[in-house]
Amino acid sequence: MLRRVFKVALLSLCMASALMAQANGKLQLHFMDVGQGDGAVLISPQGTVVLFDAGEDLKRKDCTKPLAYLDQLGVTKVDYLFVSHYHFDHIGCIPQVLERFPLQHDAIDRGAQYPAVSYTSYVQAVGGHRKTGQENQVLQLDGSSGHPVTITVAALNGAGIATSNENDLSLTATITFDRFRAEIGGDLSGDDTGQYKDIETTVAPKVGHVDVYKVHHHCSSHSTNEAWLRQTTPVVGIVSAGDGNDYGHPAPDCLERLHKAGVKLFWTEHGNSGVDPEPGLDLVGGNIVVQADPGATTFAVTANGGQTQTFAIGGGAAPPAGAPAPQPSPLPTYAWSVRSHVYHYANCDYVKSISPDNLQTGSTPPTNKTLHQNCPTTKQQ
Repeated sequence: MLRRVFKVALLSLCMASALMAQANGKLQLHFMDVGQGDGAVLISPQGTVVLFDAGEDLKRKDCTKPLAYLDQLGVTKVDYLFVSHYHFDHIGCIPQVLERFPLQHDAIDRGAQYPAVSYTSYVQAVGGHRKTGQENQVLQLDGSSGHPVTITVAALNGAGIATSNENDLSLTATITFDRFRAEIGGDLSGDDTGQYKDIETTVAPKVGHVDVYKVHHHCSSHSTNEAWLRQTTPVVGIVSAGDGNDYGHPAPDCLERLHKAGVKLFWTEHGNSGVDPEPGLDLVGGNIVVQADPGATTFAVTANGGQTQTFAIGGGAAPPAGAPAPQPSPLPTYAWSVRSHVYHYANCDYVKSISPDNLQTGSTPPTNKTLHQNCPTTKQQ
């Protein structure tokens, strides 16, 4: 009996040690350097692991980087998986990752099918875990902690715009942790051309302000339009682009739009844009790690394995040491009728017509309702 109790205690200790190897009480966002591809992992303060894509480098055709990075983090399993779209550089390493770090719960994607071997391999790898995302779908982590992490599907499949371009169809997810906000949107397009549709302009109001923006489409010319930047006002942008890639990423015009908007950029690699990183605005840092403490007014970005910069949540520079941190602007407040399928910003004139018996309000959007796009007043930042 004593031996059995000892074995149970040892097993519990091992499980706790594995969890603590990855959890540190903070929200962690690891933007992995996978070359010319995309992959990020979220670790909640209590140790839940969420993977956002896991692409295979288009040039090197190799999954060593994401596998090695997850292993050194102490990750032993993936709790949830969000897939933006079905291009090889976003899903090519998912089968190998899940073989080593088994998926515990849902793999959330945009649904439908795609004619590619990498898509078939992905579907086989996730099996019965696969679920089709829905706009305004919410996944909450650490719900009993008092500081939950909320992941919301802001848009997918073109956000109502007819398109067959796989980049345009990317699933966009927002991450909220107290007042900290981030967005990961795959290869979402913001350029209305013969090849692409402008999806970003429609999705931007659904996203609102973000502190960290995973720059769409590896900062291609067809991403990150001015309307997107005006609505989302990112503080930090993460650019995932591989050295010597064949696409010219990050594109000079995309970088220029981000610089003009005052966004501090962290590149995973130098890419192949033909321009050098601009001192003070761009930093090439390999794996980029973003961390935020519960209830914090700042967040930290670490690059090159140890070089850390601090930014104020809500925008602006971080306060100097010893000075009180500036208070970030409040998150938008929403209002809706329990009987309606739409919701509004609280300062929308339509809210005045809602019966007090039906009126509900909140600091986060309600699930299963869509935002009223024609409110006569603008969103509060």
